[in-house]
Amino acid sequence: MKDLDRSLPLPFHCCHEDTVLLSTVREEQLAVLFQKSDAYEMGIWITTKIELNIVLWSKFLKVDMTLPNSYWFEDLSFFLVDEKKKVAMVSELDIETCKTYKTYILGENGYYREVDLRKSKGCLLMCSYVPSLVQIQ
Repeated sequence: MKDLDRSLPLPFHCCHEDTVLLSTVREEQLAVLFQKSDAYEMGIWITTKIELNIVLWSKFLKVDMTLPNSYWFEDLSFFLVDEKKKVAMVSELDIETCKTYKTYILGENGYYREVDLRKSKGCLLMCSYVPSLVQIQ
């Protein structure tokens, strides 16, 4: 159990003002989103290898926040990636109500789509599955 008490090396340096979110990709991969507090880009990396003493990351998506359709995200609460479609879905939290209210779908070449969940007529449930690092025999 002592071996599981290790930190996960990230593919970037960050400070407490930056946005860093961790998510899962399929069953055995992790994804990390990084938005530096004073830069106009956001990056997403996916692990290519996770072993006891090695974690390798690959850059999945870079979002240029200076493009005309882009938006500066304030309080991201979670994100998911679709490797096949090469897109990421991020959700923003309304600080006053503590509820997710906007979802953005981001992709290559400046692809950007916004969905306001408060105006959605249907019911949309979003959740994130985080697998245990402990293997069950």
